[in-house]
Amino acid sequence: MIIVEDERTDSLTLPSEYGVDDVPLIVQDKDFDDAGQFDLSGGGGVGILGDEILVNGTHDPHFEVTASRTRLRVLNGSTARVYHLGFVDGRHFQVVATDTGLLPAPVERDRVLLSPGERVEIVVEMKPGDRTVLRSFPGGLDAGFLQDRFSGGDDTFDLLQLRAADRLRESPPVPRELGTDPVIEPPPDATVRTFELSGTSEINGRPMDMGRVDEVVPAGATEIWEVRGSGAPHNFHVHDVSFRILDRDGVPPPAWLAGPKDTVYLPPGVLVRLAVSFGTEVDEEVPYMYHCHLLAHEDAGMMGQFLVVPPERVDSVDPALSHHPGGGHSHH
Repeated sequence: MIIVEDERTDSLTLPSEYGVDDVPLIVQDKDFDDAGQFDLSGGGGVGILGDEILVNGTHDPHFEVTASRTRLRVLNGSTARVYHLGFVDGRHFQVVATDTGLLPAPVERDRVLLSPGERVEIVVEMKPGDRTVLRSFPGGLDAGFLQDRFSGGDDTFDLLQLRAADRLRESPPVPRELGTDPVIEPPPDATVRTFELSGTSEINGRPMDMGRVDEVVPAGATEIWEVRGSGAPHNFHVHDVSFRILDRDGVPPPAWLAGPKDTVYLPPGVLVRLAVSFGTEVDEEVPYMYHCHLLAHEDAGMMGQFLVVPPERVDSVDPALSHHPGGGHSHH
């Protein structure tokens, strides 16, 4: 996990002592064989769904809480599993940030959904001597009875036990205002692009081709990307950008999902509209990727490439990358 701070995040009174009250949680499901080795042989429609959970590489972990508020920065580092996170005692927590930055203000929740590659930061409050467990609950996939079952949506996992000390350092309350970045707002004449994720290997009916540029975007643009997944659950991740979820089947997202993101979960058949803000770094040869973040799907070809070029060059760029055989290898 790479944590990027700026002057704004440094100035806030959020818990920020790394490993003490500011804790990264990288959650991964794994399959082990009888000898304790990773078993990579399984995998259905969405990929491998492991039956053991590791947090920061640790099996069945606990954390000793020493402050009244603890910030958990959670990354779903799994290849296919979606987590529906909450605490076993039903306690609420405050969501303060998503994939690419702070929310405008904290949002109180008792559940959040995290698909592969997504990040969320939550602040949980505890009293001296408290114990609770961060759990992944059934539900939340909205994929229908059978797909939910085969995609792990019926599973329950305990991820991490929190054990509060008998005496806790008093933490300041979470600030009422967090992020100050302007909300990503597409202009009235914004370019609209559509992406259909189907099967396990195609976007808009075509698998990834390292020699093909699928989209050419003018630097600094804000566009609307309409993304729909069919069949199994998918998600959609775009390199080099922040985006805001405008709506899902016409309904605005809940407040905790209205902040800056770069990965979004796609229930089957649901049309998700994104306001996508592009950077100003330009390169007419080296593309960025967009892809499903379920590893089995992206490996099978559910990925496309886009170039960010000077606005006046959009129409003159050759969509073939044959002259640049390394083009597809800038991925992560």
